[in-house]
Amino acid sequence: MTSLCRRMVGAGFGCLVLDAAPLPAPSQAPLEKAPAERAPVDSAQSAPARSGGEAKPDIAITYPPEAARTMAAIEKSGRRKGRLGAVIPDTALDVMPATLKEEGWNLCALTFDDGPHRVVTRQILDVLNREKIPATYFPVASVAENQGEVIRDFLAAGHEIGNHSLTHADLRAMAPDAQRHEIAEANRILRGFGANPVLFRPPYGRYTPDLLTIAREESMSPVLWTVDTRDWQGRDPDRIVQHVKTEAGTGSVLLLHSTYPSTLNALPRVIAAMRAKGCEFVTLSEWIERMHQIATPATAMAPTLVNAGVNAGLKTGAKTGDAALRTAN
Repeated sequence: MTSLCRRMVGAGFGCLVLDAAPLPAPSQAPLEKAPAERAPVDSAQSAPARSGGEAKPDIAITYPPEAARTMAAIEKSGRRKGRLGAVIPDTALDVMPATLKEEGWNLCALTFDDGPHRVVTRQILDVLNREKIPATYFPVASVAENQGEVIRDFLAAGHEIGNHSLTHADLRAMAPDAQRHEIAEANRILRGFGANPVLFRPPYGRYTPDLLTIAREESMSPVLWTVDTRDWQGRDPDRIVQHVKTEAGTGSVLLLHSTYPSTLNALPRVIAAMRAKGCEFVTLSEWIERMHQIATPATAMAPTLVNAGVNAGLKTGAKTGDAALRTAN
């Protein structure tokens, strides 16, 4: 399987790798601000076997060289846009950073893709809960299907669950029916754990106008980010933190991944760096809702997705389960 994956990556495709090696012993170096917690070695490998059972492999997503070009193009395009335009690829609306500063508006969102990884993802959840920060998590549904407990725990703690497809394939190469299946089946699985996804983040940030149309037809709002922390590319906590300090600003939406111990080790410092920039952390649904209050004139009509506030910590005053997420045309 690993050799097949290498051939796929060499051809410009991403793939999933079953990594069945036992997880090495945790590092003796504690996490920053968390002396009692130990971070695992930076390798997306399987968790140790539970008592009376065999170890089950985790699934690591291998990013091809083409992914670096895609991510760089997304970042370059985002810098030419305002905050809203960078996050919602098909919006006709936008808000520039200068406007946010004038409004004193500095909501930020931490978003995590991929996994769940049975060790790393849960420790990331622990850090978020300890820091009292709501976040938005985009798991791969075929992986999450066997780890419903961690999805339920994210929801119980007030975090938001989004749709990151069923298999993390490059959806652009699929037929429309297959694209729809990737989105709809992921929703079915996640709803079975109590989530109510309304945000769809395409794997690798790759999309076509037709894919965005299908996502909208499935009542999903397509979303990207404003700052790619590049944690998937360089597994160095210091570089991740430095990139955030350099690139993040007013109203940033950060892309991180839930499967890398280096991301886990960097997370407390990433949070501290964002707080030093004056950020108030919210879920991505709330970020979009509040951004539209600035971007959308009172007389404008925008499509509405209901029930976006389930366990998402929205502060719109709507009843739980009925908070409206206003999305762009």
